[in-house]
Amino acid sequence: MNVFLLFIFFIILSLNKPLFMELDFRKLYVTKLFDFSKKDEELIFDIYDRLSEMYEITLIDIEESPYSKFKSQNIDFLEEAKLCYRVTTKSPAGTFYLFIVNLVGTSIRGARMTDKYDSLEVWGLKEMNEDFGFISINRKNLADRIAGIFSNCNINYKQNKDFRDFYVLGSDSYKTIKFLNPERKEAIKSISSKNFKIEVKNNIVGLRIVNALNIESPFIISKILKEI
Repeated sequence: MNVFLLFIFFIILSLNKPLFMELDFRKLYVTKLFDFSKKDEELIFDIYDRLSEMYEITLIDIEESPYSKFKSQNIDFLEEAKLCYRVTTKSPAGTFYLFIVNLVGTSIRGARMTDKYDSLEVWGLKEMNEDFGFISINRKNLADRIAGIFSNCNINYKQNKDFRDFYVLGSDSYKTIKFLNPERKEAIKSISSKNFKIEVKNNIVGLRIVNALNIESPFIISKILKEI
């Protein structure tokens, strides 16, 4: 009897070991990473391992995320989400989603250059409790500064001087100003990457780092979506 109980104990103990969960996790990728390079696979695994040290992270089907609602108004067949993580934070408690997205390049004439991906990026989405209409935010470049002179939608109001390095468009100025509260502005200003894009579509906030997938981008996005 004691031997049997000891046997059951070791089985339960084994099932609780991270090693077994890690092996199961990697099995989920067998059909999802078949067209990725070995280098990309290693980077994706590394990202998962590091994120899991900070957050509760689960690989889910893209259909279980708000991705389709966010992209429904702007379908681009040269952009395809391949992997989706649901990320849960404890303090403050919340949930957001990270996506690894295929970007297929085009020629000067707009023709698709390859059936494989040209590069990978990481995007993030978070569902909010409030509808903010449409908002677009990015760090200003020369083209944005020129365009802003002629745009009636630019929300760079006088009391927003502390945010003047960013180009802001909004469908509703009141909702845009409400979204850009002091906490969110500080979070956005802390983004180290100069090449990013934030879009808000109703109650969904999207953040895209416009750089090839690297180890830093998922952590930048995770930090911002956690704070927003």
